[in-house]
Parts: sequence; C-alpha cells; structure tokens
Amino acid sequence: MAAEHKDFLPLTEALAELNRARLARDANAPCYAPSTAYGYAAAGRIPAERRGRAYFVRRADLPIVADRLPLGGRWPSAAAV
Repeated sequence: MAAEHKDFLPLTEALAELNRARLARDANAPCYAPSTAYGYAAAGRIPAERRGRAYFVRRADLPIVADRLPLGGRWPSAAAV
C-alpha cells in the first residue's frame, strides 16, 4: 500500500517537474499553467485523482498530462501590435 502512494505526485509538483524539463531544453519555452491543469483535472481531461482539496497524478502518467495540457503563451504587447 505504501508503494502505491509513492507513485503519486501532487499536481503542482508534477507541473513544476514538467516545466523544469521544458525550460532546461529551451529557456524561452512556454510553460504549463497550474490553473489550467486544475481545470483539466476537475473536468477529467487529464488522468488525476482527487484527495481532499488536492489533485494527484501518477508519475507514469506525466507524458499523458504533458500531451493533453495546452502550453501557456505570451500575449503580444500593445507596442508590438
């Protein structure tokens, strides 16, 4: 039973891990937004398990989460438009 719980990460830690990996490859890469991830988890669009007020994902599901979540982008500034 204890080994089963070690496989789970809080959603915020999973996003931090995914974002660190993206930024290690490209410092200007867009990142995953926690608010979007929580919305997708609540809607069942990414594999997540709710425990109390927090969502958890399996470490093995991180590639699926990365594929299904949209990446945040930068809006063009008013000067650039």
